[in-house]
Amino acid sequence: MDDSADVEMSPEPPTSSQIVAEWLEAFERNAFSPILISKYWAHWVPKIYSPTLNDNCLNWQFNEMLAKEANTVQSSGTVHLQWEKSRGFGTDMPRDETRLGLWTILQKWECGTDKTCVLCVECFKQSSHRFHKYRMGTSAGGGCCDCGDIEAWKRDPFCESHQVNTSEEDNQCDLASDVVERTKQVFHYVMWYAFNRLTTNEVDAIRLDNTFGDLEADIFDLDVYCTILYNDEAHTFDQVINTLSRVLKCTQRNSTEFVTNIDREGRAVVKCSTFQVCEDLKHKIEKYTSRHGSKPLKVLITHAHIIAHQIFAQKLMIWLEKFLGNGKGFRSVFTECILKSRDNQKQSNLLTQIMIHDSSLWKSIRTQWHRLLIAGMLLEYDNKKALAKAFTKNYAQIMKDFIRDDHEHSYSISSISVQLFTVPTLAHHLIANDDVLYILLSTILSEYRPRCNKNGKLEFERNPSYHPFKRTLFMLFDLKYLLTSVPETWNDDLKKCFLHGFCVLVNLLVMMQ
Repeated sequence: MDDSADVEMSPEPPTSSQIVAEWLEAFERNAFSPILISKYWAHWVPKIYSPTLNDNCLNWQFNEMLAKEANTVQSSGTVHLQWEKSRGFGTDMPRDETRLGLWTILQKWECGTDKTCVLCVECFKQSSHRFHKYRMGTSAGGGCCDCGDIEAWKRDPFCESHQVNTSEEDNQCDLASDVVERTKQVFHYVMWYAFNRLTTNEVDAIRLDNTFGDLEADIFDLDVYCTILYNDEAHTFDQVINTLSRVLKCTQRNSTEFVTNIDREGRAVVKCSTFQVCEDLKHKIEKYTSRHGSKPLKVLITHAHIIAHQIFAQKLMIWLEKFLGNGKGFRSVFTECILKSRDNQKQSNLLTQIMIHDSSLWKSIRTQWHRLLIAGMLLEYDNKKALAKAFTKNYAQIMKDFIRDDHEHSYSISSISVQLFTVPTLAHHLIANDDVLYILLSTILSEYRPRCNKNGKLEFERNPSYHPFKRTLFMLFDLKYLLTSVPETWNDDLKKCFLHGFCVLVNLLVMMQ
C-alpha cells in the first residue's frame, strides 16, 4: 500500500466527515486496508476514553465532542454510506427488527410446536394469536421473538407487520459485489478488534498484537493503571460493601454504587492510580475477602488505555448489532466473517473463539456477544444452521466451562441451546450429521463417572456442595429439546447416529439403577 493511503494524524482530531471521505477515496482507489481504521483508533481511542489518575467508574467523564466524532465515524462510515449509494436507499430504508433483550413474552399453548415458542408484545398485538389461549410473562433476554419462524408455529407464523415486510426484504437482501467486499473487510476487523480487546487484560499481550502498529508503543509507558473488581457468587453484597468502604476509605453510598455496578455489569473500576498503589489495593481487597477460609474476590490490574479500548470495543459491538438490522445481505456477510479464521491462519474461527472464551468474560460483554450472535445468525435458517453446527462441535467444552463457572445459566453461551435444539429440522440434522446425541450424552457421562462407586453406580456424599452437579442437569433439558420432535422419516444416517447416542444413554441408566 502506498504512503498516500495513510491517515494523517494532526494535533486536533479530524472530523467524522473528513475521515469517512478519506476512507471512501481509499475504497475507490482499491487502497483501503483495516490498517487505516487501526491507526485511527489506536491514536484517538486512548485520548477519548482513558480514565485518569484518581478516577473510577462512578465519575468517569469523557470528552463528549471527541467521542461523538469517533462514534459518528463508526456508525455512518464506509459500509453504510456505500450501501445506500449502491442500492438507492435513503435514511428511511426498511430495517429488520431483531426484537432482542427485555420484552414481554406470550407463550402459545394452542399454536406453538412446543412451550419454548414465544412472541414479543409488538408482534402479538398484530397477530391472530391474540384471540387464542396464551400465557404472558417477562423475558430477561437471551433469545428472540419467534415471529416468522414457520417451524415454531402450527399456524399463522407471521404477524401483520412481518408478513408485509417479507417480500420487501427479499428484494433488498442482495448487495453489490464491491459493497460485499468492503463490508467483509470492516466486519472482519471490527469483530476481531472487539474480541482481542475484550479478552486481553495484560499490557504485554496488547503490545504483541500487530494490529495496533507503532502508535501505541510509548503510550504504555505512562504509569496510569486501573484496579478492577469482578463479580462472583461467593460473597454477599454486605461483605463487598464493607470491604470497599474499609479499603478505599469511601462512603457507604459509594461502596453500594460500586457493588451495584459489579452486580449489573460484572465488574467495576474502583480506582485509577499508579501501578504500585493499585497493587497495594489489590492485596488489601484479597486479604479482607479471603478471611474465614473463603475464596478472595477476583481483582485485576489493567492499564488505563486497555480499559479505553475495551470501552470502545463494547460500543462497536452495540453499533454492529444495530447495523445488522439493515438486511439479510449484511447478516450473510457477518456469518461468513465470523466463521472465517483470522488472516487465513490455522487457528479456530472467531465463532469458536467466542464460545470457548465465554466463561472468562464479565457479564455485560457475555450478554453483548450473545445479542450479536442472535442479531446476526438466528434470523435466517442457513445462518442459524451454521451457528448450531459450531455450537454442537464445541458443546463439550462449553458445558464443562459452564459447570465450573459461578454465573447464572442465562449469562452463559450454553443458554443459546434452546434457540437451536428446539428447531425440528435442525435437531434432526444435528443428530444425523453431527452426532449431537452422542456428544451431549458423553459429556453428561464424563461428569458423572467421578461420582460412581466401585460398582459403577452413582453415589453421593451427604451434605456436599451440589453446585456443579445441578449445572449438569441443564444438559438433560438440551436432550429433551433434541428429542421433542419425532422425525416423520428415518434415513440411514439418522438411524445410525440415534443408536450411537442411545447406547450412551443406556450406560447412563445403568449408572442410575
